[in-house]
Amino acid sequence: MSGSHVDLTVMLVSHDAFRRDLRRLEKAAARPHGDDPLARKRVETGWQIFKTQLHFHHEGEDRDLWPRMAKGLAHRPQILATLRELEAEHSLIDPLLAQVDAVLGDPRTPAGQVEKAVAELATCLADHLEHEEKDGLPYVQEALTDKEWKAFTADQREHLGLSGAAELFPWLLDEASEENLRRVTSFMPMPMRMAMKKLWAPAYRARETWTG
Repeated sequence: MSGSHVDLTVMLVSHDAFRRDLRRLEKAAARPHGDDPLARKRVETGWQIFKTQLHFHHEGEDRDLWPRMAKGLAHRPQILATLRELEAEHSLIDPLLAQVDAVLGDPRTPAGQVEKAVAELATCLADHLEHEEKDGLPYVQEALTDKEWKAFTADQREHLGLSGAAELFPWLLDEASEENLRRVTSFMPMPMRMAMKKLWAPAYRARETWTG
C-alpha cells in the first residue's frame, strides 16, 4: 500500500538470532555433554530461551500478522497461498522441536541421534526463514497500512509483557552487528534502554547460555 513505511528490523534481527542459536545448537550436538552437568545446563538454558522466542515469534505471526496480511492481499491469490504455506510450515517445525527436546532431555541418547534430530530441525527452520524472507515479508508493506503495522506491533508488545521483553531483547541482540544494535535500540524508550543496559543484559549473560 502506498504511504506505508513498515520497518521489519526486529523481525529480521529475530531471524538472525534464530540462525545464530541453530549454529550453537549444532555445535553442542556435535560435542555431547552427558557427563558434564554444567555444560548440559548451559545448553538446556540456551535451548529453552530459543524455544520461548521461536514460539512467541510464530504465535504472533499466526495470531495477527498473517490474518492482517490476508485481508490486505485478498486480491493476490498467489501470495495468499504463500501465507498459508508459511503457517503450515510452523506446524512442521513444532514436532521437530519436541524431538530435540526429547533427545536433549536424556543424557543417554546416542550422539548420532542427537545430531540427527538437531540437523532435521535446523534444516526445516532455516528453509522456513528463507521462504518467509523471500516470499512473505516483502509483501508486508503492500498488505498493511502504517496503522495496521502499529496495531500488529502493539499486539506483540501486549503479549510479550515487561518480563518477556527482559528476555527477548538481550537474546535478540546477543552478537548482533553494531548496525542492528543501533536500529533495535532506537525503537526503545530511554527507560527501556537503561533497563537493558543495567538489568536485562547482565541478567541474560549471567544465565550462561550454550557455552557460557
